[in-house]
Amino acid sequence: MLLAATTSTALLETSSTAFWVGWVIGLIIWILIISWTAAIARRKGRSPFLWGLLAFFFSLIALIVIALMPSRRA
Repeated sequence: MLLAATTSTALLETSSTAFWVGWVIGLIIWILIISWTAAIARRKGRSPFLWGLLAFFFSLIALIVIALMPSRRA
């Protein structure tokens, strides 16, 4: 039982380098997805602010939806 408690404590420890590196990489990827979504929206003649805001909350879903939407430009 002591081993299980020690293992779960180690997994939840936020001071480890691996935790912070993973968190920073995830944050960078999230920001890139938001930027990419806004850029695609601008290129398709849609509101980059609205799509950036949608990507802020629903990252991959917003990216896939805007990528599949038709362009408003002729």
